[in-house]
Amino acid sequence: MRKPKVLLTGFEPFDNSSFNISEKLVTEIERLNLNEYEIKTKILTVNEEGSKIVSELIPYEDYDFILHLGFSNNAKKIHLESRAVNKINMNIKDNSGRELKNKLIVNDDLDEYISTVNIEVFNEDSPVDFLISSDAGTFVCNETYFRTLKTINSNQIKDRFNRTLPCLFVHLPSEKFIQISDQIKMILWILKSVVDKKIIDVVAAIISNKNGDVLVAKRDSKQPHPGKWEFPGGKLKHNEGVKEGLKREILEELMIDIDILSPCGEVQHLYEEYFVNLKAMNAKINQNSPQLKLIVHDEVLWMKKENLETLDWLEANIKLIKIIQNQS
Repeated sequence: MRKPKVLLTGFEPFDNSSFNISEKLVTEIERLNLNEYEIKTKILTVNEEGSKIVSELIPYEDYDFILHLGFSNNAKKIHLESRAVNKINMNIKDNSGRELKNKLIVNDDLDEYISTVNIEVFNEDSPVDFLISSDAGTFVCNETYFRTLKTINSNQIKDRFNRTLPCLFVHLPSEKFIQISDQIKMILWILKSVVDKKIIDVVAAIISNKNGDVLVAKRDSKQPHPGKWEFPGGKLKHNEGVKEGLKREILEELMIDIDILSPCGEVQHLYEEYFVNLKAMNAKINQNSPQLKLIVHDEVLWMKKENLETLDWLEANIKLIKIIQNQS
């Protein structure tokens, strides 16, 4: 899977200022040459044209995160903006001379759009104190955020994990309150929290008996996701083939030998901590196999394919059920 592709934006100075801290942070982060991400940057103009740049760009690019940065004269902490409202009400002129009062950004549209980033991912310890805000203002920052979120939602744009494209607006305080180096640390922490997911290659065996029933297993209390049902299997080792790894995993988990018959299907699932690429293979128990023994499961069942949905499944395995049933 490719590197995460991030669009990081800031704004030019406005309101007769010669400096905008968001432009400074974007420039400094660009200079870091972060190898783990493909970061594209843009400095937006503070006017209607600038507010549309990202919304008009993203339908044609494969981004994994849109992170807008802007300066707030009222902020003393870093503000993570949870929504954008369909309102523009300017107390000062933008850089094109606009000074709109109590107007809609887009006529005949929603009153607001909610950030497509799960704000809860930021509840862990952060390098800098921050505030979750529901008020991005009614100037060009909010206008930009609204247009970007509208495009994401209207076009159903997805990231590489097939989730709605994450987009967040962050309002930055003056460096009087938080020095620039600490603000950079915070932005990098946000990047990592949103896009830096470990990718795990997993294999599963769809083991059938002579009656066409499928073997399913319930995870024991010592395993991640205890009590969930799954098709037995596990993680591939580095450079390990699918068949080789699957036979090893089944022997380790259930102490049985299997014959792999054919590919069943491949699914992907994004958990909070990691991304799973799951390959399933149809199989049967080898006639000379040792007796089945539980090692990491509480129980196993032979289930009819039409009854598989009655169990409490591990999420990635749920996606396999329809594939299995359609092959019946």
